[in-house]
Amino acid sequence: MAVNQSPMYNKAEERYRSASTPEEKIAALEEMLRLVPKHKASEKLQAQLKQKLKAAREDTQKARKHGGGRDPFNVPKQGAGQVTLLGAANVGKSAIVQALTDARVEVADFPFSTQTAIPGMARHEDVPIQLVDMPPVMDGHAQPGMMNAFRMADAILLVIDLSAVEVIDQFEMPLRLLEAHRLRPVSQAVLEFDEDETAALPKRLLVAANKCDTPGAADNLEGLKELVQTDLHIRPVSALTRQGLPELMAALFSLLNVIRIYSKKPGKPVDYDAPFILPTGSTVQDMAYLVHRELAESLRTARVWGGGVHDGQQVHHTHVLQDKNVVELHF
Repeated sequence: MAVNQSPMYNKAEERYRSASTPEEKIAALEEMLRLVPKHKASEKLQAQLKQKLKAAREDTQKARKHGGGRDPFNVPKQGAGQVTLLGAANVGKSAIVQALTDARVEVADFPFSTQTAIPGMARHEDVPIQLVDMPPVMDGHAQPGMMNAFRMADAILLVIDLSAVEVIDQFEMPLRLLEAHRLRPVSQAVLEFDEDETAALPKRLLVAANKCDTPGAADNLEGLKELVQTDLHIRPVSALTRQGLPELMAALFSLLNVIRIYSKKPGKPVDYDAPFILPTGSTVQDMAYLVHRELAESLRTARVWGGGVHDGQQVHHTHVLQDKNVVELHF
């Protein structure tokens, strides 16, 4: 009998594979162990998870004894997902973050105006998505600690400058850097992992072709697409005029492979202010777990409004939710 993993488990496994510290591995492994189906077919997997968890806890003890240093580029995740910006100097990373968030970034015409990781919260409709501005990569090199930030991010936004003569190098150089650090960029929401944990980690990546408002930008974009022959998705944008930015945020939301779910208490209006964010394919039971871990086990039934159901339809806890569904839980 196969072990069919839930979207919540797959998300936890993605966090584990991306983890760069024992603490991050422990948190992800504990979640995976909680979410793995408990039956005979999963006994081997459960044993493997417990073994990895034991090893991660031992690594944590060793790190504490030796006093590990803090990573200056480690930014706690917030929102529906963390998108870390990557690119050469003066391509407009900070300008895009400034246009989409309230982050205090310095936008300048000289290189290296950004010296550390600067997070800001952007939005796709009512969904918060965290953008993290980063220092530029130069000559195929990144500052110590930056690669961990890209590895831990839910997605990477590669920024290039359509007005630059070296636009092809701006596109290819950062990708070579990622691949040298065993990150395999893909523009697909559902990631496919190799069973060998030492293999390159698939990492969601979208390309923002900035300064699309400049003369010759359209021709440069077409020339880039013809010459690089890539499967990565390229979105033309302008941080200056805001052209293409709403479409960019919509593309990032789709790439993150998540849905938003609104909650409703019995007899009360829908709470549209703070939607629950879950992996695509999640069930009513998964949402109940986010609402209250202990009460989730006593969930009796639920009513759902929106896509895939008749309004107010009563559903089982295994019902798969769709983006923008309204859910009323009954414990």
